[in-house]
Amino acid sequence: MQADALKQGMKVISSQLPIDWLSVYMGGQYHIPGDPAYKAGVPWHDKRVRQALNMSINRGEMLDAIFQGKGKPVYVSCYDPTLEGWNPEWATKFESQYGYNPDKAKALLTEAGYPPGKLKIKVLGFQSPGEEELPQVAEALSLFFHDVGVETEVQIVDWARIRGMVRKKTAHDVIWPNLISIRPIQEWIRVSYYSKGPAHHYEDEFVDKKYLELTQTIDVETRDKLAREIGDYLFDQFPDIPLFWLFNEIVADPKVVANWTYPGTGGGRTTHFHLLKAAK
Repeated sequence: MQADALKQGMKVISSQLPIDWLSVYMGGQYHIPGDPAYKAGVPWHDKRVRQALNMSINRGEMLDAIFQGKGKPVYVSCYDPTLEGWNPEWATKFESQYGYNPDKAKALLTEAGYPPGKLKIKVLGFQSPGEEELPQVAEALSLFFHDVGVETEVQIVDWARIRGMVRKKTAHDVIWPNLISIRPIQEWIRVSYYSKGPAHHYEDEFVDKKYLELTQTIDVETRDKLAREIGDYLFDQFPDIPLFWLFNEIVADPKVVANWTYPGTGGGRTTHFHLLKAAK
């Protein structure tokens, strides 16, 4: 609806900081020894497959086509310069390890035992208020994967179905994109990577150990070091496919609203309306 509003003389006002990141999650990566949820044969148990799927995606093209070029890169899911554990080296290494390179992606897949036509992936998309682009992202993933020899099936389902599979640890053979609101690093690790968390898609002994150490200290420097160690490890393991940080936008009548200061996520994605500044 934004384009129509702009034609009617409205203006777009954006948050100063990003509020959501978009990543693609590969389900079923339960690498704690003895975990009964572990399922053999999941393609992305192999790190080479995870890296190949990352390198098959033209992030710049996706950002322009679906999000009008509005966004900034995510290097490790949830990690942002404003949060604990940020490592600026990720930005310099990202292109060589994650950047669009379909030839390298094909080589990695073949090396892992998945030559063109052998790997089949089910991509799940869902739509909810504020996340209308996710079905488009799922379709874009299908096209990029197809270009490196991966066969895909796209299904648009209810978010409740995906959430249920993740919580029950049965999402072994599917991947899905999701927009998630910015949050403290410790909370994100607990939710998505800690083996006893509520909705994790990836777990292993290193992350569990470092997460528990993080929860036991309030020393700022120690916490930052531990959070960075977890981030460095995740960066090297390719547990998911980080895409973009996105900003919150509202559309307003410039005759009524002059500006809007949005300091960050409150009780929902769009809050702090008391900070709207009236036009004179």
